[in-house]
Amino acid sequence: MNRRNFLLTCAGLLTRTSAAAGRSHPHPRVVFLNPGEPMERGTGPFWRTVARFMTDAARALGMELEVLWAERDDLLMLRQCEEVARRATPPHYVVIVNQERVVQRLMTTLARSSSRIFLIHNDVTPEQRREIGSERQSIRNWIGTATDDSARGGYLLMEYLQRRLGRSEAQVIGIMGDPGAPITKERMQGVEDFLARGNRGRILQVVYGDPSHADGERKASLLLSRYPEANVILATNDLVALGAVRAVKHRGVEVLVGSMGGTRDALASIAQGGLTATAAGHYLIGACVMVMLYDYHHGKDFAVHGGSNQKLDYLYVVQRDNVACYDDLIFRHDGALDFGIYSRALHPRTGRYDFRLERLLDTPKGRLICPCPPS
Repeated sequence: MNRRNFLLTCAGLLTRTSAAAGRSHPHPRVVFLNPGEPMERGTGPFWRTVARFMTDAARALGMELEVLWAERDDLLMLRQCEEVARRATPPHYVVIVNQERVVQRLMTTLARSSSRIFLIHNDVTPEQRREIGSERQSIRNWIGTATDDSARGGYLLMEYLQRRLGRSEAQVIGIMGDPGAPITKERMQGVEDFLARGNRGRILQVVYGDPSHADGERKASLLLSRYPEANVILATNDLVALGAVRAVKHRGVEVLVGSMGGTRDALASIAQGGLTATAAGHYLIGACVMVMLYDYHHGKDFAVHGGSNQKLDYLYVVQRDNVACYDDLIFRHDGALDFGIYSRALHPRTGRYDFRLERLLDTPKGRLICPCPPS
């Protein structure tokens, strides 16, 4: 069996449940074109974690989820997309990610099918929108886009780090990923917004590169030599942050390191006194979208409240005081997370979607995981 057929038939993760038996609508069938890898090969666990929580949501809502792994291969993702578009019985929905080099081709390929398209994690750029338009316009079956509010996450993370600094002004080094990705710009914008509020510090330099442990360590070491006054490093993800932590320890300096992610390795580092904090929860974006698709399928169009392009505010700063609780509730739940509580079809309510984690973790412990409420 060749690699393409193996990934299409064996690496797909298919979740079917009977929880929706007896409803007037058939099970919503969803295909997720996952850009990541089904096993660890040095690129981190993010996309596997996204798929895991999407599976939890599918189980809770009685949906069918198929995950096709592109293994960081844009050409393979295009072939998978073409195969899905040609199916005699297409899925109701296809969830895709804005891979900058291929998103337009994914969209145009799926535009020929009856499946509805939903874009997650990274919004299209203004340049891309000039080519493909916006949701529900020229590509009429592109029904929605959802991203987390990364600017809000960056703001809350910087707020916590400043609290740890006390009266010292923040002197910030940023180590980010793709400079052209909207999510990269949004993360740093949140940091800049906090620092500008009351003139609370400054950004010494922001650099971009490969979002890996090795690159994080290398860049952190170089920048700490260049800026001995630095007291904060902000990293685009946990891999980069853990590399930066190693550089800080090697140099023997007191520098706070914050990241975006909330992976198990990051949580372990926080518990051990390495990483200072992480803005966690990005991997829940797919599960949130499963809820929105479930509601859309059952006649509750998510666009009525918040539009067809939504930024979801659910990121939380995990730090030394709540890391054990967060780890226990998010990663040791054994499939017990009931994403159905967010559904408008199951629990009618007005206003924008409220994907706050406190609702998902409706326990006294759950209320501890948001240490940085809006000021």
